[in-house]
This record gives sequence, structure tokens and C-alpha cells, in this order.
Amino acid sequence: MIEAPWCGVCGYAFPSKAIDPNQALCGACRRGLYRFDVARAYGPFQDSLREIIHHLKYGRHPSLARPLAVRLTSVYEAHRHSLQADWLIPVPLHPARERERGFNQAVEISRHFSRLAGVPLAWRWLLRTRPTQVQAGLTRRERRSNVNGAFDVSKGAEIQGKTLLVIDDVFTTGATLNECARILKQRGAAKVAVLSVARVIKE
Repeated sequence: MIEAPWCGVCGYAFPSKAIDPNQALCGACRRGLYRFDVARAYGPFQDSLREIIHHLKYGRHPSLARPLAVRLTSVYEAHRHSLQADWLIPVPLHPARERERGFNQAVEISRHFSRLAGVPLAWRWLLRTRPTQVQAGLTRRERRSNVNGAFDVSKGAEIQGKTLLVIDDVFTTGATLNECARILKQRGAAKVAVLSVARVIKE
């Protein structure tokens, strides 16, 4: 699991243990780059956790979503005061990408997490409106440009004034999750929190 100290907003783990976790903010959060209110993750995107996520996504093993959801639930319970939400919102895939893969890993994880944590799932309220490049291999700036304007909220989505928890498998630079939060808040959400299985931590 990711250990303290971490950024109070985005949950980025600091290499130095001398930092006060109650006051620490990373560079991105000091500059106000993120539109979500808080983000947390279960563990660093490395070793066995990285392998499990890769098997889930690219090896087409949706059965691995449940054990990952169990790990997410432990994070949710530990940070319930900041992550508690009215609805779960999984990060959507474009329909063409989802047909190609056969499932959306964020939706599969969210389905199990919803039952474990007791938070209702709204898996069609957030839509990916255009196809995007695979984010892997892109720079931070390219990632932001790639997902800019790629999401929208479906008609009838009951998000006005609600607190939403966006679920994804990996938080890399936060570009995708940030864009999801931006459009959800633009459409009326009061608060958007983020919970991911893994977080990329630079050494």
C-alpha cells in the first residue's frame, strides 16, 4: 500500500518521511492543476500490482477485478471522511475500444466495489465522446491534449449538487481523471473525488 506522507489533495507519496502529512502538498496541487477535490490510490503501479492490472486489461481476465475492488475498499474505508460519495462513476472507454477489449476494466472494478462499499454505481452517466490515443508513452502535455474534450455527461444524469467518486485502474499523470472531474463539475457536481487501484510514483 502507499504509505504516508502523501500529498493532502492528490495522494502522491513523498519519498521523504520527514514531511508533515497534514500540511504537505505536491507541486501540481500547489499550482492548482487538478480539478478533482481529493484523490487516493491503493498502491504504487509496480511489481505484482502492475502485473495484475496488465492481466486484467490486456490479458482479458475480468475475474481479477474483484480482488482489486477489495483493495480499493480498504482505501475507501481508511479515507471515508474524504471519499464518501453519493455515486460511483467509472472512467469510460470509447465504445470502439470497449468492443475491442470486450469490457471496461474501470466498470468491472466499480461493480464489485459498489457492492463491497455500499455506494451506488452510475456507470453510464459519464461518456467518452471521441476516441483517444492510448495514453502510455505520451508526455504529460500530450496526455492533457489527448483527453481534452473527450468526455461528457449523459442526459438525465443526476449529478447536480452531488458528491461523485470517480474510479479508475491507474492514476499516471492524472490527465484523464482531471478531465473527467472538470466536465462533471462543469455539469453541476458539487464535489469529485478520485480512487484508483494504482498510482505511478516517480523515484
